Amino acid sequence: MNTIHKLFLSASLLVSFTSCESFLDREPLAQVTQDDYFNSETNANSAAIGMYRTMTSSFTYGQTMVIVPEFSAGHVSHAAIFPEYENFKTHEVTATNPWIANVWQGIYATINAANNIIARVSEMPENTISDEKRAQLIGEAKFVRALNYFFLVRAFGRVPLKLTATTEDEDIAIPQSEPSAIYEQLVKDLVESITELPEAHETTEATKGRATKAAAQALLAKVYLYQASITNDYALAASTAAEIINAENFQLADDFSTIWASENSAESIFELQFDDQTTNTLASVSNDNASMLFYVKDESIRELFETGDKRQDFSIFQGSNDRYYMGKFPNATPPTQNLPIIRLAEILLIHAEAEARVNNSVSDAAFNSLQQVLTRAGVPRNKGDFTSVDSFVKFVQEEKERELLFEGETWFDFCRTGLAMEKYETLTNENQFVYPIPTAQINLRPDILEQNPGY
Repeated sequence: MNTIHKLFLSASLLVSFTSCESFLDREPLAQVTQDDYFNSETNANSAAIGMYRTMTSSFTYGQTMVIVPEFSAGHVSHAAIFPEYENFKTHEVTATNPWIANVWQGIYATINAANNIIARVSEMPENTISDEKRAQLIGEAKFVRALNYFFLVRAFGRVPLKLTATTEDEDIAIPQSEPSAIYEQLVKDLVESITELPEAHETTEATKGRATKAAAQALLAKVYLYQASITNDYALAASTAAEIINAENFQLADDFSTIWASENSAESIFELQFDDQTTNTLASVSNDNASMLFYVKDESIRELFETGDKRQDFSIFQGSNDRYYMGKFPNATPPTQNLPIIRLAEILLIHAEAEARVNNSVSDAAFNSLQQVLTRAGVPRNKGDFTSVDSFVKFVQEEKERELLFEGETWFDFCRTGLAMEKYETLTNENQFVYPIPTAQINLRPDILEQNPGY
């Protein structure tokens, strides 16, 4: 486990999650005098730690950014059948849903923390920070900004693209950008961060939970895959994924369960850290215990796996009240469960799809990447099982669902290719692929924000 919590007291001067009065969160800039704070390498590093800390909130990766897409994918239910969650499952989300408002606010708080670091660390005098550390912190902030905008563009489509830190007296008026422009910025941020980030941080402990060059490359491969749904150019996704795979810096865990039963496995490329001081809200309410809120929808989710798939019994297990539970959150007492955000198995599946699309065939390279994931699961295939690129790509997407179950990815991936229209009976049109812009945000600036079509 990393030592994020040890620096939180100083970092908390920069970030928090109180309510804001603007559609782009004004915190953390309002909370400190920045000229007094960004005056040493130690303080700048504390600001970066605080930026990562924002992603552990229940509004962000600590719960909402994972569980809401899992409702949309039809994988989970709520113990009290609260409509604000269940409406995601039936694809009847309204603009007043509190969880789209919460995730919007939480993500923009993280983005503002990243923007703040990019701006202020860039301006720090040479005698206060080394060139190496300056580049590293800016690279980390660009990675975090890209990671969070990547969620926003997939979840909401057109969103405000704010690339500067928000000051207390600023009159914010940022129009929504088209997804194509947002993806272009994501690529720019990640390409730059690859040159700025180290292969590893000063110590193994410090590397845990902080962006590295490989983390930026992995996220870039994923961004290229989604961007290709606009450009129809999968070559960059294929080559970037291949670069990570061929470097052999990461290995598939022999035992699938150890990715979550332990921490920071050799498969994990970027993993958000939790501990007994920075607890994982989702882990605390997704287990078979008195605090349980979320559980597996029903036994039909087990049927996603074929007989003999080693992932089935770990991913979904039967507990009390004849319910099934998510095995990927085993550490509930205390809820210290880390969250792997990007891991090698996903990069292999990205490569499999992109390589097949680029070559317009189920090439050996594409099949071998898929086969590695299948072999680990105990369900290898023959290349001849796939008669067309389309059938192969669909299988890869369905394999992603099995491999990444309860990791918040299936809904976005199915929407990316339109497969969601086939998978979910309650979807009536592609407008439902994105969530509505929160009403509260539109009411703040009706002259700037426009509601997504269909809401």
